[in-house]
Parts: sequence; C-alpha cells; structure tokens
Amino acid sequence: MTPTTLEGKLSQQYRSRGERQVANLLQQLKIPFQYEPDIYLKEANKRYIWHPDFYLPEYHTVIEYLGVNGNQTYNEMAQRKQRVYTANNYHFIPIKPSQLSNGLQTYITKSIDNHLVSQLQHYYQTTKKQSTSVASQPH
Repeated sequence: MTPTTLEGKLSQQYRSRGERQVANLLQQLKIPFQYEPDIYLKEANKRYIWHPDFYLPEYHTVIEYLGVNGNQTYNEMAQRKQRVYTANNYHFIPIKPSQLSNGLQTYITKSIDNHLVSQLQHYYQTTKKQSTSVASQPH
C-alpha cells in the first residue's frame, strides 16, 4: 500500500472513523505521517513486516488506533504491539476510542514532547559519559 503523507490525498480511505479523526488531527497539526506503511521489525530473532496505522517519520513514532474495547485477545495483541515497537526503538502511542473526544490533541502532542525530551536527556547523558571517559584517559 502506498504511504499517505501530509501532502497526500485528503480523500484517503481509512479503516475506521477513529483513524480518520487521528489523520485529520495530524494534518491540522501539520505533522507529516504515513498511513499503514511497511515497518520492518524483529521479535524473538524473527523478522516481520507490520503495518501500523500511522508512522510519524520525523519523530520515529507509531500511532495505533485501538478501536475495540473489552476483548481480551485484542488487548493482548495491543500489548504485544507496544512491546515489539518499543523493543525496536519506535515510540508507540496507543489511542483508545474514549480519547477521540477527550483531549486527543493534547494527548498526542504531550506524548511526542515527552518522547523528544527523553531522547535529548539520553543523548546528553551518553555525551557526558563519553566526554568524562575521554577526559579521564591519560595523555
């Protein structure tokens, strides 16, 4: 399937009203995304191609609209998605139906902001350790 970007067709067909609402919000926020792209993942030494609902390349983030409530098998699948995406260094944002009408914009933007802050903190900690290690070596 051809990825849809911000510049893509506005008439893109989505699998649910929830996905359409997420896409519309991402477009309003001018956040480039791909709809159901191929994502190559590794789990238990096997490689897979998954198709997340949305991939935000600028943030290395996957958004999944989890539109089914109260189904144990579906909930287990959602937990697996979170584990696998996270293990493959993707930031994962799950969206439940209740969030569509209750602060969706704030939820998505805060999740992305927190992810970026976390990445910066990790970068500075790594850089600080490397510079301390170099400084302590005899010349």
